[in-house]
Amino acid sequence: MDSNGDILLFLGRWHPLLVHLPIGMLVLAFCFALLSRKKGNAPLVTAIPTTLLLGACSATLASVSGYLLSLGGGYDAETLSLHQWLGIGTTLVSALCWWLYRTPVAKEKTRYPLRKFRFAFLTGMVALLCTAGHFGGTLTHGEGYLAEALPAHTREWFGWQPDRILIDDVQEAAVYEDIIQPIFKQRCQSCHGPKKQEGDLALHTWEMVMKGGENGPVIAAGSATESELYRRLALPEGDDDRMPPKGRTPISEDQIKLIAWWIGIGAPTDQQVKAVEQPEEIYPVLLALESGGAESPTDDPRVSLADIPAANAEAVEQLRAKGVKIVPLAASKNQLAVNAVNYPEFNDEDARVLSALGENVVQLKLGGTKITDGALQHIGRLTGLQQLHLEHTAVGDGGLAHLETCEQLSYLNLFHTKVTDDGLRSLARQPALRKVYLYQTPATREGVAALAQSQPLLEIDTGGHRLLELPTDTMVYR
Repeated sequence: MDSNGDILLFLGRWHPLLVHLPIGMLVLAFCFALLSRKKGNAPLVTAIPTTLLLGACSATLASVSGYLLSLGGGYDAETLSLHQWLGIGTTLVSALCWWLYRTPVAKEKTRYPLRKFRFAFLTGMVALLCTAGHFGGTLTHGEGYLAEALPAHTREWFGWQPDRILIDDVQEAAVYEDIIQPIFKQRCQSCHGPKKQEGDLALHTWEMVMKGGENGPVIAAGSATESELYRRLALPEGDDDRMPPKGRTPISEDQIKLIAWWIGIGAPTDQQVKAVEQPEEIYPVLLALESGGAESPTDDPRVSLADIPAANAEAVEQLRAKGVKIVPLAASKNQLAVNAVNYPEFNDEDARVLSALGENVVQLKLGGTKITDGALQHIGRLTGLQQLHLEHTAVGDGGLAHLETCEQLSYLNLFHTKVTDDGLRSLARQPALRKVYLYQTPATREGVAALAQSQPLLEIDTGGHRLLELPTDTMVYR
């Protein structure tokens, strides 16, 4: 029984070789028929029956081998069924076309009335052939295999952009659900997802990821180097075992780093980023997700990195000792991202230490800390600052006046602060500012309107967004 199974599988695996012969022959027959419609090419008609006969016979062999190949499983049932029946339909219609293009028999009553529609049948056969081929490509290369191979500008023109991982606050994100699973969806699930499981491996749920494939588990929680999944992803370009395979959109280095990090911290399914260990080398990769999944924070158009001297090492170590995250924004660059998410006690005195970093701090997140206007006097000395988060702090109008020295500041989050219209007048003197959040602040509509008038390029988010009311709604929020 096992021997018969092996023989059937062997015959089935001839399908990728056999299927191309009928494609070529049947398309060639259609071309002969199309060209023969012109008077000068009439002799081509004689070649059509033989070409169709060869095409129909080879299509029969391809259909049989395809059926045997499908017995091995691992394919999406719906897509497989469509490919199978469209292939069988192509075979039957090609045989019909051969019958109609044969030399007519005198006084034949059955075939003669249909002969005037033979080119229409032949055209329908080519349509079936193309559709069957498309579903065959979907089985082997995954859904969307055509669109993902297009140049980026062409995909954008057609609106065929792949989903991007965009996280507002990566520290609040769920490690698996918000970061790792979207990577699997983008790069892996066309071959290892709910519709297709090559090697019996599915990556569309945490349970299936941990179950592994036909050769056992692919994740060794706590050790990326011992995990088969990571090993396949980290193989050099051109290696036959590398995943995704050649011809598919490759996985990025940052995405591989994120998967290795997830495995290294135990492959958790229900933990947030802020609750797990974040090595210095992974923090910039996580930070990049807040700019829409760019390869690195330097791809964020709001951030530009010049060559500057190294940061004050003593100040860096002093802040890190308190739990402040300080990481470089890019390799071989001295610009820094500073985040106090793990040190909510950050205060005005800590800001004094921070000021020693001068032009090195480009991104600063102090949301939810204990800073006041006094801290901004020190933050105003960060001349390289481009992005500043002050949400949920006691900052008010007096502090904003100190930010006028931060001439590169383009992003400012003042959500739930004490800023009023007086503070907004200070922002009007920030030429580089392009985005500011003012939700739940004492600022008035008149103050916001005045700021918008003075800064035409500034995007001002005041919150208060409302859901549209639909006729079918049973509850309306006021």
